[in-house]
Amino acid sequence: MKRHILILSLIIAILSFASCKKFLEEQSQTDIIPRNAEDLNQLLVGNAYVASGIAVERSLRLIDDDITQDGFLLSDANSARFGSYTWQPEGRVVADDIPGANAWASRYPQIMACNLVLQYSGKVSGTTAEIENVEGQAYLLRAYHYFMLVNYFGKPYTDRLSNPEQDLAVPIMLDGNLSLEGKPRNTVAEVYTQILSDLEKGILLLERSGKNNNLFRISHVGGYLLASRVYLNMGNWPKAIEAATNVLNRKSTLMDLSSWGAVNQNTKPIVELQNIETIWGHGDVSVIPRSGEDTNYRLSDGLLSIFEPGDLRTTVYIANKRSIKRTIASGLAKVGQAFRVSEALLNRAEAYAQLNKLGQSNNGQLALNDLNTLRKKRFTTASYQDLTSTGADDLLQKCALEKRREFFDEEAHRWFDLRRSGMPEIKHVFYPNNAQSVTYTLKERDPAYLLQIPMSILNLNPKLVPNPLPAVRQGQ
Repeated sequence: MKRHILILSLIIAILSFASCKKFLEEQSQTDIIPRNAEDLNQLLVGNAYVASGIAVERSLRLIDDDITQDGFLLSDANSARFGSYTWQPEGRVVADDIPGANAWASRYPQIMACNLVLQYSGKVSGTTAEIENVEGQAYLLRAYHYFMLVNYFGKPYTDRLSNPEQDLAVPIMLDGNLSLEGKPRNTVAEVYTQILSDLEKGILLLERSGKNNNLFRISHVGGYLLASRVYLNMGNWPKAIEAATNVLNRKSTLMDLSSWGAVNQNTKPIVELQNIETIWGHGDVSVIPRSGEDTNYRLSDGLLSIFEPGDLRTTVYIANKRSIKRTIASGLAKVGQAFRVSEALLNRAEAYAQLNKLGQSNNGQLALNDLNTLRKKRFTTASYQDLTSTGADDLLQKCALEKRREFFDEEAHRWFDLRRSGMPEIKHVFYPNNAQSVTYTLKERDPAYLLQIPMSILNLNPKLVPNPLPAVRQGQ
């Protein structure tokens, strides 16, 4: 079985960097065909989950407004960090690590692994529950990878000046017999339609299988949480509420920071499987840079200023103006990202607040209830006070601030939220030397709010229309 999976993994790796005609053309190659549900399970683990060594979002943490450079770094003017931090186009820096450069090359092989599992799931041995469980995981993982890709390379679904039925996103690939050549980009709407289809199938299969996956594996609860994200990005507020409620009906326990005890970034970080809020832990911590690790970047003053007195996140999540949500010790097997229960509350609160703004005023208090449920677990008992609202816009602002406080430095949440809230202007201060500072500006609705499809990918497939290329960005 291990031999089967190793060869399948090799094929996926090869196809991610080169074109292909057909996979498994000769059925006589029996040693590369999965035989049972466990073979498919191992194929998912090794190739469809965000695995160790794949730094899909290494540079994304440097492009939002939650990060700032803390001072002069000798190497930064020629580094990938500079290119990401100052929103430069590809080729502006020595290192080819612009935001999104490795996302395309990493996520499509993971999608291919999902496709292969679904292609072979009806041809392998195993119980109905085993096969449905692995199929359900494959559908949900494919939905997750496409959700990330469409938000990297496509315009926001709800952007007032865009049209999801026409705007280009990424190619949809749904089988294992793939060629990366000659495949055009699908529209934003088409990708979201595929995501919703995969979510519906995956959730149904995982619930029906009755198998309890461990936290390293995505479950139907994780599927509902992802659905709440997707519907929030689509502006479908009732469906976002329904999906988030499905999460909270199945798992609603929140960590209480007032009883957290002594903070230790390595033995009990926030992003970990042992956190009682964790629904799904994924990725490897070693390939996701933390604020300040090997660099001189820290959390921005804009982020730090929104925390209120008594908010325990300022000590449990932050130290020395840097995130301490993840372990930094080498040799510890810790996840790099996680789906958490608190997101379900925040997604539902925003959806309620959006309905409130549309005139359904009974939803305003429901939004406040969700925000306060979370905040009670984040403040000292002496300092906690229920939030109140002065109006619909004020309530939406409170939802946005709470999301920013809770999920900075996790899963590109802030970048995606900035995109769908109008793509506002961002300024980053850069230090070219010890005596000078230069300000770089990402303008409102800047072309750099869409990541560039890497030139290496465009050269392989001339049918891929590139996103608008930002000019070389000059500091002021």
